[in-house]
Amino acid sequence: MGALTPLDHTPPGTGKVGLLFFLAALAALFIAGMVGYVVIRISGQDAPPIGSIHIPGLLWVSTVVILISSVTIQHAVVCAQRERQNHMRISLLATLGLALLFIMVQTPTLADLIDRHRELLAAMENGQGGDGGSAPAGRSLYALIFILILLHALHVIGGLIPLAVVNIKAFLGGYDHEDHRGVSYIAIYWHFLDGVWLVMFMTLLVMS
Repeated sequence: MGALTPLDHTPPGTGKVGLLFFLAALAALFIAGMVGYVVIRISGQDAPPIGSIHIPGLLWVSTVVILISSVTIQHAVVCAQRERQNHMRISLLATLGLALLFIMVQTPTLADLIDRHRELLAAMENGQGGDGGSAPAGRSLYALIFILILLHALHVIGGLIPLAVVNIKAFLGGYDHEDHRGVSYIAIYWHFLDGVWLVMFMTLLVMS
């Protein structure tokens, strides 16, 4: 009988627990950012009135894309559980494509926010009022919105690497109904990003 490796002593479910701890830390980060935005939006000095902050229309497209990707990744999990290999692979590949599309849509959105920020900065330099007659406050809000959206986009980009690995392993026959942890873990991460985005987007809409 051969010697046991350290991996043999790893308790079942350790990977999932580690993932949940990681997501809890990310949740705290995003919550802090959103609370900061709401506080500044409501109580900031000379804050522009509600309805005066421009929210790029492409964010609606981003929302639809990430919602669909959450559906496709969950379908991949169901297909893995039912040993429907081809459907699982197609769903995983679709999720990867939608993730790339999400990043592509977010790029011009971030550029739009930068332009708004620069416009208000120029208004400040010229001694003119900005959104709601308050260029300094509006400029800070656009900068914070940019940071929040960029932070989420970076975590989507970070998720592309394990998602690509899961796709490759799926096409190599690495998952079945008995062991599809990779698919399940990336699905949990993707649902988390979906939930964070929905909360963020709704908050920005309501508090714009």
